Amino acid sequence: AMTMQFISHRFPEDHDPTIEDAYKIQIRIDDEPANLDILDTAGQAEFTAMRDQYMRAGEGFIICYSITDRHSFHEVREFKQHIYRVRRTDDTPVVLVGNKSDLIQQRQVNGPE
Repeated sequence: AMTMQFISHRFPEDHDPTIEDAYKIQIRIDDEPANLDILDTAGQAEFTAMRDQYMRAGEGFIICYSITDRHSFHEVREFKQHIYRVRRTDDTPVVLVGNKSDLIQQRQVNGPE
């Protein structure tokens, strides 16, 4: 749902979180146009050929996890290492995003981790 919210500027009511999907959007960064190719993996741990293709072509990556799901946090390391293996370098920008920060009572992952 986070990707759909970013693309459409609204929270989708009927989002199916189990479908891997790709999106293209143009944004502005420092008043310059930038094309974003987004592969929403829907939290699926298995690696597909499409995902590897995106990893080879990508210039930077955002890995999201849910603060309410410790397992998703532990998968971050696996995703990051897979990016480095596919790209054959560990010199690739990766940003880690903790999602669902509004669900404080259900938090399983703390900030310092």
